[in-house]
Amino acid sequence: MTMSVRKSIILIFVLLLSHKVIFSQQEVMYSQYMFDKMLVNPAFAGSSKWLVGSLKSRTSVMNIEGAPLSNFFTFQAPLQTKNVGVGIKVVQDKISVINSFNASGFFSYHIGFGNGKLSFGLEGGMKNSIYNYDNLVKYDLVDDAIPVGEQSAIIPDASAGVYYQTQEFYVGLSANHLINSKRTLLIYERNNIQNMAPNFYAIGGYIFEIGRDGLLEPGFLIKYMHGISLQVDANLTFIYLERFGFGLSYRSGDAIVALLKFDITKNIKISYSYDYTISGLSDYSSGAHEISISYGIELRPPAAKKVVHPRYYF
Repeated sequence: MTMSVRKSIILIFVLLLSHKVIFSQQEVMYSQYMFDKMLVNPAFAGSSKWLVGSLKSRTSVMNIEGAPLSNFFTFQAPLQTKNVGVGIKVVQDKISVINSFNASGFFSYHIGFGNGKLSFGLEGGMKNSIYNYDNLVKYDLVDDAIPVGEQSAIIPDASAGVYYQTQEFYVGLSANHLINSKRTLLIYERNNIQNMAPNFYAIGGYIFEIGRDGLLEPGFLIKYMHGISLQVDANLTFIYLERFGFGLSYRSGDAIVALLKFDITKNIKISYSYDYTISGLSDYSSGAHEISISYGIELRPPAAKKVVHPRYYF
């Protein structure tokens, strides 16, 4: 058995047969969530005076064919006269022989509260996962325990969140996969292979002024995902002239992340991050790249409306 085949078999075993990893893989990883918080909390959608569309791509650098690849499109906008926000999210997530597509819509409602804005949000959509077992690298070419051909499973999905922000700080709580759906593939009835269990998130951050031209934002994201240990992302981002940004993030038990952000114009922004793997996968992965580009249009607030948003929005 060649080394490449051995590695492929190990990866497939880890991704497809480990119960804990199956649960963790239901959630796409985001290193740049602080630049698009709608990805982790639906209440953030349309919470400011900006209409924003973003394209994102994330790829893992692995020495094995079938490494994870995720592509995203998000859009959000406020309906300011109604105190309402709307948005959409489309995600393609490909890992090994599994290719998943997720499309969802967002609705949020915003009210003034104290010195800031309190937001409530809902997300609802569908997830379609396609399994192509013919692409598996098999040591035993005839194995009745492994299905053949291509199969798919479609399940509904829903999330909810609450989010509070002022010009100086933000905090939010959210829960994903509230429907807790299960689907069994028809020709492989021994396993609920598509299982979406609830996940919970807490996010927060504070923005400090550093001199006349700098902003410093420490932040965190706490994730509880069914079947795996509690995970914490702690990050520190420095923004200069509200145009250039760089930062570091630590994801417990997984990676150290370096982030860069640059505003080409007031309306066009790009960001890049690199994850340096520190987990047991470091023997197979040298990290992950994530890049995004966003376009925003600043909308005029209605007369006599109080607008509250962070110092920089996207």
